[in-house]
Amino acid sequence: MQNDEEFFAQIISDSKKRLLVLKLLSNFFNHQDFISIIIRTKIIHNLFEKNKDLDTNKLELFHIQYTDTLINLFQKIKKNKEQQYLLLSDEIYINDDYISKINSEIDSKRISQRIRLHSQTMSLKLEELYKMFVTDDDKAFNWNEITNFSNDFKSDYYREISLEKYQELVCFDRKTYENKSAIVEKKLLGRLNILNFKVKYLCGLVCKNEVIEVYQFRDSNDLFIYIMNNKSFFFLNEEDREGLDISKNYSGKNEIVEDLKTKNKALNKKLKTVKTDLTDDVQIVLNEYLQKISSVDFLDDLQNVDEQTNILKAMLNININ
Repeated sequence: MQNDEEFFAQIISDSKKRLLVLKLLSNFFNHQDFISIIIRTKIIHNLFEKNKDLDTNKLELFHIQYTDTLINLFQKIKKNKEQQYLLLSDEIYINDDYISKINSEIDSKRISQRIRLHSQTMSLKLEELYKMFVTDDDKAFNWNEITNFSNDFKSDYYREISLEKYQELVCFDRKTYENKSAIVEKKLLGRLNILNFKVKYLCGLVCKNEVIEVYQFRDSNDLFIYIMNNKSFFFLNEEDREGLDISKNYSGKNEIVEDLKTKNKALNKKLKTVKTDLTDDVQIVLNEYLQKISSVDFLDDLQNVDEQTNILKAMLNININ
């Protein structure tokens, strides 16, 4: 009698341990069928725990043939999903780190300050050129302050244009003032004088390392360009602007940052479901398993159930990778 009691207690204890494992797996996967399986398994467990006259070997046989196989399958799936979760989390972390580093390199505040300074410098240089042309002064002219800006920013900020468009922009047939330092369209120089040389930098363009900068008068919508290779200045008319993007320059690194942000958004979305999403074959097996153990005559047929039933075969053959 004592041995029977001990045998009963051991089977019930082992059954409770299996129920606990199922509960932990259910918490991880959060799947409705899994919850229903736990409920059905708990009902079967309670049936034997509360009725000692039943053959508890059937409960143990049920667990060996079904519960243990289910647990083994989903523990493997859980391990695989935990690895996926870790890989996704690491990738998100690395991407965030790159985003932070690139943003610090871009430093938009510093660039804005440089642009304001560059606009002021160009205003002073244009006024200096005007005085040289008016007085026929042929003194040396220092372009370093202007070229330093483009040297610092053209590779990352200036917008690439086609050779055809570049050639269109540099081939002007207009009346100009010329000296050894610069070439300036006559109408443009007069307009600069009238508006007190108040100009602002709009954007930089580059073609095979050849640089063009676009400027606007502060007190009008007129635009002009500075062609760096021959130090020339010309009005940029409406027909010249056709097919030309003269919007604000942004760092090429911004595109990298946006790509990484988009990628992280997708990864975070996947991260939220990686634990709970089950492949079609796993969901089919889970549903068939639930239907099987929920059938009215399941316990009566339990001793006749072959370990190699289709459901168990399917469990054992599922590719969790």
